[in-house]
Amino acid sequence: MITKLFLEIKNILADLASTLITGRHKDAADLAMRLSEQSRRLAEELCNDVR
Repeated sequence: MITKLFLEIKNILADLASTLITGRHKDAADLAMRLSEQSRRLAEELCNDVR
């Protein structure tokens, strides 16, 4: 699951970068929200693995 989350975050970052470069700020905001959610999920998974 952690590897899948890392790959999803990598893809979101790539999409976010290209969206910002092209100036599509509304789309970038949506991607930033997705990135935040995926990052939170990754942090939860990592914390669960430590316990």
